[in-house]
Amino acid sequence: MNWRARFSEMVSAVLIALLVGCGEAPAASDDGGGDATTADASGDGDGDGDGDGDGDGDGDGDGEPRPAVPQPPDAEDLDPAPNVVEVALVAAPATLTIHGESVDGYAYNGSTPGPTIRAKVGDTLRVQVTNDLEVPTTIHWHGLKTPWNMDGVTWKQSPIDPGATFEYTFTLSQAGTFWYHPHFDTARQVDLGLYGALIVEDPAEPAVDHDWVFVMDSWAEDANEPQHGLHGSDMRWTVNGVEDGVLEIPDAGSTRMRFVNVANAGYLELDWPGTRQVAAGQGVLAAPKDALEVLVPGDRLDLERFDAAGGSVDVTAVASSPYGQTEVEPAQRLMTVASPPTAPATSAWAFSGATPTPDPLYTDIVYSLQGDVSTDTWAINGEQFPDITPYAVPMSTWQVIEVRNISFSAHPFHMHGLVMEVLSVDGEPPAVQTMVDTFNVGIAQTVRFGVLADNEGEWMTHCHILPHAEGGMMTVLVVAP
Repeated sequence: MNWRARFSEMVSAVLIALLVGCGEAPAASDDGGGDATTADASGDGDGDGDGDGDGDGDGDGDGEPRPAVPQPPDAEDLDPAPNVVEVALVAAPATLTIHGESVDGYAYNGSTPGPTIRAKVGDTLRVQVTNDLEVPTTIHWHGLKTPWNMDGVTWKQSPIDPGATFEYTFTLSQAGTFWYHPHFDTARQVDLGLYGALIVEDPAEPAVDHDWVFVMDSWAEDANEPQHGLHGSDMRWTVNGVEDGVLEIPDAGSTRMRFVNVANAGYLELDWPGTRQVAAGQGVLAAPKDALEVLVPGDRLDLERFDAAGGSVDVTAVASSPYGQTEVEPAQRLMTVASPPTAPATSAWAFSGATPTPDPLYTDIVYSLQGDVSTDTWAINGEQFPDITPYAVPMSTWQVIEVRNISFSAHPFHMHGLVMEVLSVDGEPPAVQTMVDTFNVGIAQTVRFGVLADNEGEWMTHCHILPHAEGGMMTVLVVAP
């Protein structure tokens, strides 16, 4: 029996033991999956199908209308120059409303999610960050190739102290959907609400009538749990801070819906009927995808509507656990989309159709992902950050990196400052060229990446389940001149 088969048997045995010890199955979601226009199958006689008898379709029995799904505010550009975007952000304590309850948290400019920063390829971005927190902080620009001293990490650099201001400045060279968040006390500060989207547009891409951002986060207030639902499955999800809201699409114009998963640990399998995926974190795909992939922590995907789906549709998601259970709760309704019953306009996307780079079948770097689910201690190559031995590679070289997951958890593998091309997953190349900065490595999987070391610096490389990174699953890749 080979090691992978033996490892799979071990995983199965552990999961069976865990499930046997769980007692009762999780309670079903209380949203009922119905709305006021559907037949009432619940037997409560109110016509909304949710079983609560109040007729509002949200399953909570309060009779209140469901909230609108807002868009995060756009950050104000303080510089009138055409190729410069200057933004001011203030990180400060805030009171957040989650599930109708007040929660002490953090926010940028008083908003969670924080303001959406919008710019275009070639712009210079300047962000003045003022720290009004009681603790130090930073901002990391997730997915962007910034200079190393602008990456927002405290490996050999200092954070922004309370009361201090720091300016991040760099030129934007990539188009896509990115996001920003602290990289100091990361799991706690992100969990408390410090995050926002950063959109970099390519003028060569088709313009759309509606370019929307949907920031997904998971919350499960538990006095015994230091984070808002550590394991990403036993919780409620919000879209732009709102749970189970309604999105009104005013017309049949073309759309680009940008989803960002900012949860500390939660995996989401989205289902939005009548859409297709046209882009991911590193920009427009080589080919569109009709079947949506699981959106892992830290990653992004962009959808386009092509079918009105009868004018109203529920967007749902199945939350899954990184510990091997593919579905741990019933699908949760994230929002209901109400739109004209006319087929929306679509855009002329320039899908390249590029094929994957052939795997050269040699390996420069091996990262073995290891850890213990029961203790939340994690490592890469047997080392726990910060007690690590970084790999160093020369500038402008092509590196083949093999990531082997020999732990009992999946891991969203994230690399700062560089872009990875997926060469193969368990020996199988992707159908088309796939460029990523965050990629899920499943239990017992081996993923091979090709990386062009074109950005000098000392780049964090870690699992983006933030408690895993905090537990030691983080290292550094040095790109030397």
